[in-house]
Amino acid sequence: MTGPPTGGPVGVMAHVLFFYALLLLATGTAFRFGGGPERAVATILLAATAATWAVAIAGRGYYDRQFHGGLELGILAVDAALVVALTGVALLADRFWPLWMTAIHAFGLIGHVAKALAPDILPNVYQAAHGFSAYPGLILLIVATHWHRRRMREEGGDRSWSISWPSPTRRWPANARIG
Repeated sequence: MTGPPTGGPVGVMAHVLFFYALLLLATGTAFRFGGGPERAVATILLAATAATWAVAIAGRGYYDRQFHGGLELGILAVDAALVVALTGVALLADRFWPLWMTAIHAFGLIGHVAKALAPDILPNVYQAAHGFSAYPGLILLIVATHWHRRRMREEGGDRSWSISWPSPTRRWPANARIG
C-alpha cells in the first residue's frame, strides 16, 4: 500500500510523511463523513498499510531492496489481499467508485506481474509501479466521501449497500449516480 522510497534520506522522509499525511486525511475524512463503503475502504486501506509496513520490517525486502526470486512476495500477498477486499466492497456497495478504487490498486499488481515476467526490471521501476496506486486511491477516497456528503445534503439520504433496502417510509431517488 505504501509507495516506494525514492531519492536520498530527505527524499525518503518527504515521501513517507506525505503519504501518511494523505492517508490520515483520506481515512479520517471517510470515517467522519463517509457512508458504509467509504468507511469500509478506509479500514481496508489502513489494514493494508499496516500489513505492508509489518511485511517490510519483518522481511526487510521492501526497504533494503532484497527481493525473493525477483519479487517481494510479502508485498505481493498484501496487494493481492487488498484487491480482493476492494473487490468485495465493489460488489456490495451501491456506488460506482469502488470499482475505480479496485482498478487503481489492481495496477499495483501489474508491477508484480511485470517483475515476475521480466526479472531484469530495475527495483526502482518495480517499486514505482507498485507505489503508483497508493496516491490516486487516497485521493479517490476523499472525492468519494465528498460525493456521499453531497448526496446526503441534497437528497436527505444515501443508500450504502446494494443488498440493503430503503425503509418503506423513505422514498429514495431513482436517478443514477456515479459516486
